[in-house]
Order: sequence, then structure tokens, then C-alpha cells
Amino acid sequence: IADLKAQGITIIYISHRLDELFEVADRLTVMRDGEIVTTQNIEDITKPQLIAWMVGRTLKESFPERHVKYGDVVLEAKDLCGNGVGPISFQLHAGEVLGFGGLVGAGRTEIARVIFGADKRTGGSLLVDGKEVRFHTPMDAIQSGIGLVSEDRKNQGVLQRMAIDFNISLPIIKELSKATFIDKGKENSVVNQQIEELQIKTPSTRQLVANLSGGNQQKVVLAKWLASDSRVLILDEPTRGIDVGAKQEIYRLINALAEQGKAIILITSEMEELLGLTDRMLVLYEHKYVGSIERENYSQELVLQYASGETKM
Repeated sequence: IADLKAQGITIIYISHRLDELFEVADRLTVMRDGEIVTTQNIEDITKPQLIAWMVGRTLKESFPERHVKYGDVVLEAKDLCGNGVGPISFQLHAGEVLGFGGLVGAGRTEIARVIFGADKRTGGSLLVDGKEVRFHTPMDAIQSGIGLVSEDRKNQGVLQRMAIDFNISLPIIKELSKATFIDKGKENSVVNQQIEELQIKTPSTRQLVANLSGGNQQKVVLAKWLASDSRVLILDEPTRGIDVGAKQEIYRLINALAEQGKAIILITSEMEELLGLTDRMLVLYEHKYVGSIERENYSQELVLQYASGETKM
């Protein structure tokens, strides 16, 4: 971009990554709901001002306050290995948000897929409610109350060319069916409840998911697991590719789900999210577990130290 600019070429740069905008832009135009809100020189803008323009309101804090009340251990891994990752051990309690930290490629997604039965376990054990389980397919995990919000929303999270109601009801299609027919009344009740609770913006339950914004698509992914009454939610990069306003809604939703007693594993490459949303975190380096950090000891420096493989203080 700098080279093109030096050649006198004008560039229009569009991004959700606010740090990038401050790094490359000379002037910045903010749009919301299809209309221009303001245009300002970049040196006259602060990040809080920019966020307020983007979402149409002032955000007093980036992350909602956490009120941690742990319940029983819902999920436990003992020396779990698979997909080139491990061994890793941890306990996940009801009402807890457990972060998986590490650099891109550290093995966070890989171990999440093993937990969900999408990839083969090669060692160790996994327990749900204290009883050992062995998931051969994702359906096994779903039946045990585990849901996975994949990092690849478009290819693995939703069926883009299908309607919202189909996507939300898909994991519980058996429960909504009588013989070979779907009970449309029951399906509509479940789908409308999720649309209302997650505030999914859509003109109809028959709207194709591909026609929704990134944030609302992500809500559809979450809705299908909430409709199936998942007790454990694995959220892999849940705010990737959505705007700052939708991120705030996802943050509040994660907090609300934890307060309802859901057990959550959060994987994110955003350091601020990892520090702001989780109660504690496990850190991986080159597909191996290197340590855990309690919330009271959180710091970016310590997380990066672990994530780079250095565990000596």
C-alpha cells in the first residue's frame, strides 16, 4: 500500500481491523446502515470515537463484567492426544469460560476438533459428567451436549444457500420430526425463539443465510447449538469477520451463556478477547500444552511468553 501511495495511486481501504486503519489511512469515512456517518482526518480520530461512530452508541467498556460462579465439572480431558496435538489435560466447569491461547498454528483448533469428534483421538481420555466417552463422529459429541462453532463459518458453520430455519433446526431434526415429516409448528417455535433471543436481524425465517451480515450469520451458528440445548460450547474464533458492533453482541452473549451455566471453551487470536472474556486459559505452543494462567495473573506479556514456548518466569 505504501509503495502504491508513493506512486500517486489513490487507495480505498476497507477493513474491520481498526489498528490497520490507523496505520495506513490518511482520511477515514465511517458508514452505518448504508449511510455515511462522518469523514475525518485520521490524526483527529481516536479509537473510542471510531467505535462509537460505527455502532451508533458509546461503548463504556469493551467487555462485559464477569461474575464467575462455577458449577460442577462438565468436561474433563486427561492426557488427551489427537490431530498432532497433546497431551493436554484440563477440567471445564459449568459457568466457566476457558480460553485456549497460543499463536496461529499452535494446535488450538486441532484439539477442539478432537474433543468434538471431528478428528480421531489417539491417546488419553475424555469425560462428560465424570463418565468416559469416546466420540467417533461429531454426532456422538452433539448427543452428549457438545456444540462447536467452527472458525470456518462459511464452509463448516452454516449452509449458506439454505434458509435460517433449516440451519437452526438441523442438529435437532429428529426431535422435530414425526415419522419422516418435520413438525413445522414445533420447528417455527424453536427457530423464532432463537431469532428473538439472539436478536438475529432478518425479514423472515426463510431468508437465506448467505444474505445475512457476518454477525447475523454467526448468530445463526450459535442459535443451532442453543436450540439443541448444548451444555458445552466450543467457540473457535467466534468474532472473526464481523463488525465491531456485532462483536459487542457476541461478547454479551458469551457472558450471558456462562451465567446460565453453559461451559464454554473460547479460542481466539485476538489478545484482548482472550484476556477480557475468559476466566482462565490454557496456552499451547507448537501443538503442545505449555501452561495455564489464572485470570488474576493475566497480562499480555505473560500470555505471549507462554505462547512463544518460554515458561520460565
